[in-house]
Amino acid sequence: MEEWYWRPAAIVSYSAGRAAGVRAGLAWHGILSEMGMVVISSSLAVGGIGQAFDAAGEPAGDGGAALSRAFPRFASDLRWWAEAARAQRARVAPPY
Repeated sequence: MEEWYWRPAAIVSYSAGRAAGVRAGLAWHGILSEMGMVVISSSLAVGGIGQAFDAAGEPAGDGGAALSRAFPRFASDLRWWAEAARAQRARVAPPY
């Protein structure tokens, strides 16, 4: 799967309960790393997904507020790594 090597990856998890799917996110971290991807340090976990959004799909309630606070940093981290990877691939071929 060389097409995935040295690509940034970000993990978003959710669940109906408070655990927010973090166990699945931890499992994906190892899987994505084994695929050769660079998993960013920020993650996004949304618990109580059924109440985190209103009918229009906008963040709602405590879960939605937490998501609104966490998403900008998460997106910024992913953007930074994507741009860094793109610049590095333009400079030198990946080492595989």
